[in-house]
Amino acid sequence: FNFIPGYRTRYGPYLLNSYTWFLNDQLDGAIHLDYREKRGVGVGPDLNLQLGRWGDAAFRYYYTHDEDAQTNALNAPVFENRQRVYFSYLASPFTNLEVRSLVRYQSDIGVLHDFFESEYRQDPQPNSYVEANRFWRNFSLDALAQPRVNDFHERIERLPELRLTGLRQQLGASPLYYESESSAGYYHHWFAETNGPVPPDFAAARADTYHQLLLPETLFGWLNITPRAGGRFTYYSQSTGPGGTNDEVYRGVFNTGAEISFKASRLWPGVRSRALELDGLRHIIEPSVNYVYVPRPTTLPGELPQFDSQMPSLRLLPIEFPNYNSIDSIGSENAIRFSLQNTLQTRREGRVEDLVNWELQMDW
Repeated sequence: FNFIPGYRTRYGPYLLNSYTWFLNDQLDGAIHLDYREKRGVGVGPDLNLQLGRWGDAAFRYYYTHDEDAQTNALNAPVFENRQRVYFSYLASPFTNLEVRSLVRYQSDIGVLHDFFESEYRQDPQPNSYVEANRFWRNFSLDALAQPRVNDFHERIERLPELRLTGLRQQLGASPLYYESESSAGYYHHWFAETNGPVPPDFAAARADTYHQLLLPETLFGWLNITPRAGGRFTYYSQSTGPGGTNDEVYRGVFNTGAEISFKASRLWPGVRSRALELDGLRHIIEPSVNYVYVPRPTTLPGELPQFDSQMPSLRLLPIEFPNYNSIDSIGSENAIRFSLQNTLQTRREGRVEDLVNWELQMDW
């Protein structure tokens, strides 16, 4: 038995109770019975299942009759009966095959925020999906089904999506390397249902294939130069749904560019510190310049349904393909990215570990 007493303005005095149990090596879990003076009683079980080669599964359910539901800090409409369902599954039944699933249902947008704050901080808009991955030496195949479980979250449904990735590989005995990424699926863009006006949803099928050739060279034994050229072809079916405005459309994209980099290092074998667990020190510096040129695509982003579109980010987004994966937002590009990476490494228990790793980037 575990008892956690406390007080919060949101709950008043509370007592969180759980009973953990262990049946055998395959099954264990917990039962929760919580009381919050302002919010009422909450109850639910946790189950953990270990199936060996067939994977691990976890199921969690929680229900509370909220006696003060109007105090939701997100100012979203909620009801007295509040619940959440969590299910996860991960297995590697065969060599190079992975299957994973995650289902997270919430009765309202604030239930995680109000009662499972640590989960909310990790992911305030959780996805639900089923995915299978198969790996080979030079290729990987991914099958994904991603439904919208909570209608108060904006979501891109993928029912389903197949993706074949060609990892970077040498073409025979030639100096050329090849990489590719191809995908096909049916996509539905749902907008969050709120008290205000909701943009109309739309759906379409999309097939996309990207292929690139690279010619990595090392000059003078230290200067790395990798020119590249690639092409992408994308097909969109006619959009359906109230917000569908696009007819059947095809798009072609060409890209080229080159990356130049080198690496230098210096070793201080005598640097030692028990407090920092230092056994020698190595500093590696790696400057690079990456140029990318993408002429105007045959169809601009504004003429395409937006499923994988560019989202605002506090970090610099990738500028080269296929790392830049906002497929529907690809436009013209003429950019140089300057990067400077510094790494400090030390030796710990016979292994080389990164002590500090930081990178500065700037685009022109």
